[in-house]
Amino acid sequence: MATVLLVDDDPNILRPLQWLVEREGYRVLTAQDGEVALAVAVAEHPSLIVTDWMMPRSDGIELCRRLKSDAAVADIPVVMLSAALPPRPREHLWDLLLLKPAPIGRLIDAIQRLLERSPPDAGARSSEQ
Repeated sequence: MATVLLVDDDPNILRPLQWLVEREGYRVLTAQDGEVALAVAVAEHPSLIVTDWMMPRSDGIELCRRLKSDAAVADIPVVMLSAALPPRPREHLWDLLLLKPAPIGRLIDAIQRLLERSPPDAGARSSEQ
């Protein structure tokens, strides 16, 4: 079973999104900011991350930068889900940008496509770390 980490500071978005993604058969982890999300990603190595951009403490862009700079989690596909267009970074930080309110079917399709594209062992911790 694939694990999806959902990151959003708004519980009114995070809870229903968690329910909808779980209903599709995924194991779901949640975090309300980039700091917590990074810790969860390193500890749990989810198959995919869906993150909001604008969050307190550490936003989605900073989360993506920190993920990509850590070899243990750099391979995790990321969907940036945002109410506004984030600034375009020079480096490739996320795999897909969806603007809120994105239809849930579009998000679920994106999750499925990105997971199918990932190597079979993506999301599994390597014993060689």
